[in-house]
Amino acid sequence: MTELPEGIHPDTTENRTTWMRRYTLDPQLAEEFVQFLTTKVIPARESRGFTIESIWLAKDHSELTWFVSRPGSAEDFAAAEREWEESQQRAEIFADAPKYVLSKDLREVTRLR
Repeated sequence: MTELPEGIHPDTTENRTTWMRRYTLDPQLAEEFVQFLTTKVIPARESRGFTIESIWLAKDHSELTWFVSRPGSAEDFAAAEREWEESQQRAEIFADAPKYVLSKDLREVTRLR
């Protein structure tokens, strides 16, 4: 699994929007999903101005939680997210991917510390 930096320092979060993305995973595919996420999805999102702040995998591999941020308002984040979701780049990345994620919990969060 790829080691990733911790991301944004708390003092710089004032003009950023951050979302928590929590996925329920097929535990049998968790390691493969982490590899897919870190080698394909994250570089693509980062090229579009998103910052991946941290990624957490449950010990039993049933859940993965990651935090993604972007400079700007919630509206700016939503617009960039829509562009990503509708992009040809994303479609190509996910074209042959197995169904790693069984369900999602996505929500805007505020970093307190």
